[in-house]
Amino acid sequence: MTAPDAVGPVDPQRMGRRTWPLVLLLTGAQLSAGSDRFLITLVTTPAKQALALSDAQLGLLLGSAFVLLYALTMPLLGTLADRGHQRAILLVSIAVWTLATFGFGLAGSFAALFLARLALGLGQAGVAPAALSLIAHHSGRGRMALAVSLFTAAGSLGQSFALVSGGALLAWLVARGGLWFPGLGGLPPWRALFVLACLPNLLLLLFAASVRLPATPPLARARLGTAFAWMVRRRSIYLPHFAASAAAVLMGRTLAAWGPTFYVRSHGMSPAESGITLGLLLLIGGPLGHVAAGLILDRIDPRRRRPAASWMLGLGLVLALPAVIVMTIVPDRAMSLAGFTLLTAILGFTAPAALSGVQWLTPIALRGRVSALFIAAVTLTASGTGPPLLGLLADTVYGADQLGRALITLFLLVGGPGILCAVRAARRAAPRSPRTPEAVRVPASRLSA
Repeated sequence: MTAPDAVGPVDPQRMGRRTWPLVLLLTGAQLSAGSDRFLITLVTTPAKQALALSDAQLGLLLGSAFVLLYALTMPLLGTLADRGHQRAILLVSIAVWTLATFGFGLAGSFAALFLARLALGLGQAGVAPAALSLIAHHSGRGRMALAVSLFTAAGSLGQSFALVSGGALLAWLVARGGLWFPGLGGLPPWRALFVLACLPNLLLLLFAASVRLPATPPLARARLGTAFAWMVRRRSIYLPHFAASAAAVLMGRTLAAWGPTFYVRSHGMSPAESGITLGLLLLIGGPLGHVAAGLILDRIDPRRRRPAASWMLGLGLVLALPAVIVMTIVPDRAMSLAGFTLLTAILGFTAPAALSGVQWLTPIALRGRVSALFIAAVTLTASGTGPPLLGLLADTVYGADQLGRALITLFLLVGGPGILCAVRAARRAAPRSPRTPEAVRVPASRLSA
């Protein structure tokens, strides 16, 4: 089945000099969002002790609390992005998630922490639809996969930034015994960390307000039902690709959420040491996997890119299983950290394949909405279930000191079905005619019906 790619021609000069502020803005927003989202992974131990939280509650904070509003509101924001409101979406998103980060640092109960994570998810829900819509409009032909990979790599760098800079800042705060703030008084280190994390976002907000985005008029009347109907008609391709993507995202989000805690409990690291060490390793492995996947996909024959994206997803899922075993079973810390680095590169390799595959299956006029529906569904089923399931396995089956065994179990449970779905998606997406996806056009009237 051949998917249309665009309504009208694509200008190869769209990503010229005048769009560099756009590139910097999208990269900065994604990096900051990833940093604030994963900052919690550094403080699970002190927060657990301070508020008497269980691993199951920590899992909810790491996963479900964030993704609930994130997933439910993203389709609406994708529709607004397709209507040309990307700038407003980015500004509001940055402001809301900054307030949520501040609120998390002051929360005094599990319920308050949960509400702050809900608000964080709501604030960050607009970043991906707005960014992907802008990328689809302004990336030149044959360069979209690389542009998407750079965007997804910024999220990985955000996680690395949270671990490295957050770990160093946490170590400094611990040495000081906390920090005093006007109007707030003295705060313990883990709370002060979240208050300080809001300061860079204020600069990002000012930058977002000053950047003039390139004109991106809507290509069709943006209706969410149109995008949903498109996906339903092509469910034989979208569904298996979605399932394989969800498996990869579940692995990645669970590793990101519990990785620092694993090294604290199993290898005797402090929270700050774990954050700095894993952040530096993630700085190597994450971008390497993301950019490698983007470069490979952009060099594949256009007729074979859609099945290639699903094949790459399947390959990543296959390789992730031995990597997680090395990370969690090998007692030597250096070998375990090498396994972690390899695993982050492998899972980073799957992210551009997942998102680029959706872009090539979808007309450009629907990509904001389809991307929003796809990311929302994947996030809700993967990020919302992976971290809580691992916490539940640790609480009820393996024990708090056996996170490694729980991680292997979870990866095996989702990896096998994910591999099968990736193979099915690749076979379904195989080209059936000599025409390339870029050569096919669909009238705007059909897309806006």
